This record gives sequence, structure tokens and C-alpha cells, in this order.
Amino acid sequence: MCGNPNTRLLARLIIDFLLLLGVYCVALVVLPQQLVTVHRGFHCSDASLRYPYRQPWLTKVHLTMAVVALPAAFILVVELLRAAFVPSSAELKQRFVFVGARIPSFVSECYKIIGVYLFGLGLALLVIRVTKFSTGRLRPYFFDVCQPSWGEAESKESCELLSPRNASRYIDDYSCTEFAASLELLALVRHSFPSGFVATTSYAMCFLVFYAQARLFAPWLRVLRSTLQLACGAVAMLVCLERISTYQNHLSDVAAGLALGVLLASFMAVFVVHLFRQVRVKRRQWPRNEQIYGYAGYYNRATYGY
Repeated sequence: MCGNPNTRLLARLIIDFLLLLGVYCVALVVLPQQLVTVHRGFHCSDASLRYPYRQPWLTKVHLTMAVVALPAAFILVVELLRAAFVPSSAELKQRFVFVGARIPSFVSECYKIIGVYLFGLGLALLVIRVTKFSTGRLRPYFFDVCQPSWGEAESKESCELLSPRNASRYIDDYSCTEFAASLELLALVRHSFPSGFVATTSYAMCFLVFYAQARLFAPWLRVLRSTLQLACGAVAMLVCLERISTYQNHLSDVAAGLALGVLLASFMAVFVVHLFRQVRVKRRQWPRNEQIYGYAGYYNRATYGY
């Protein structure tokens, strides 16, 4: 049964789906419910926590479009155009047959690349969740949203009532007194490091930069490729500037998110999907009216490992 190609292909599809489902369930469902955010204290004299709260203009809908819809559409369009205009003899293609039906090469290519991309995105979400909960770094608008107080109920203290001499005292036993803030906002105020928006967006854009470099290699596509790569870099930088300008994250949070996204995208593109690996392939020579006894001729062609 295991020797049946249809069974092997179906098993591969099921395993890939379960792996992706498991990674995203752990990152989006299990970890937020099981992990407890580290309770981190503050200094009243810390000016980095005294910025006003501003409503961010980038939402989770924008983030989903940037890290899921845009990369999937980009990869699908490129593979469709290559299947339509690149001759089949110009590159090595791996073909699959399932239940007697031949799967087009661009479908298998999209499946491999998008699958690896989504797996890397799930790993990025895992790292972001664990790091946010384990560090518990306060956001720049912490004082504006939380308005912390401490002490006994009859003699509550706050940073406004604290003398300048004691302003540098570290306070870790406190409670938030701003009743206008929602519970979700009070939870977000402790999850500043690293920036999740920057990490996921930089991962998506960096992966697309590597993908465009590997797939749009024709000389006449050089200008288009460079334009698309610059556009991806501009999107990542725009998200970085938005998180800083709206005081959603500290500068170090944005830098850490950017480094995480770039490193993970580089690892997935180079070492997992093997976008730039050169494989030495044997080419058959088909003599006319003669039986083939061997192979002859070699050529290098970039292909995808999986």
C-alpha cells in the first residue's frame, strides 16, 4: 500500500495539512490560553513609558492581507505566468500524477512554496507569542492606559503623588486604575517585545524578495524584479515607522521584530525551500531509431527542494 504513488501523495498532503494546522493552533489558540504574562515593574521616572496612547491605523485585517493574501497572490501569479510563457524544455519540472490525472507543474510549485512559507509564518507566530509572554515588556503608552497605583486601599500611592526623590524607585507590586481602558488593551500593554506586526510583515516581504530573485531571473525582468523587491522593502519599512510613530512599540522592539522576520525568511528560503540550490541533472539523449543505453550531457538548473 505504501508503494502506491497515489497513497504516498495523499499521505503527504494529509501530513502537511496536519502539521500546518498544529503549528497555527498552538500559536494562536493554545499558547495565549496557557501562558501567563510576566509581571514586569517600572520606574516612575521612566520617560519611555509616558507617551500618549494613539489608535494605530494598521489593524489585524491589514496584517492578514500583507502576510497571507499578498504573498499567496504574488506567488500564484508568478507561477501562472511562468507556466504560460516559459517553455517546458527551459527548466527542470517535477510532475505529479494523482488518480490518473496529471497535476500541472505550477500547481505543485505553488503548493510547495506557499506551504513552506505558511509553515515559516507559523514558526514566527510561535516565537512571537512565547517571547511576548516571557518578557512582559511594557509599551510606551503604559502610564496613559494603566495609570498604576500601589499601597493599601486607604493610602493609595501613584507616580503623581510620589516625591521626586523616590521617583527612581522600582515598583513591581501595582494595579491599573484606568477603568476606561478595556481588558484587551490592558493585556496588550504588557506585550511590547518584539513587535508582532513588524516581525510577520518583514518575514513576508523578505521571503518575497528572495522568491522574486530566484524566479524572475530573466535579464528582461531585471527592472520589474528590482521594483517589486523595493516595494516589498518599502512595505516592511512602512510598518516599522507606523509602530514607532503611533507609540505602539519601542525602537528596540521594532528592531528585534525586523531581525526575527529577516532571519527566519532567509532560513526558510535558502535552507528549507532551497530557492537558489543548483542541482546537477542528467539529460537524456534520444537517438533516432536506436535503443538508449545510457545518459549523456549535464546542465545546471535551479530547482526547489522540499
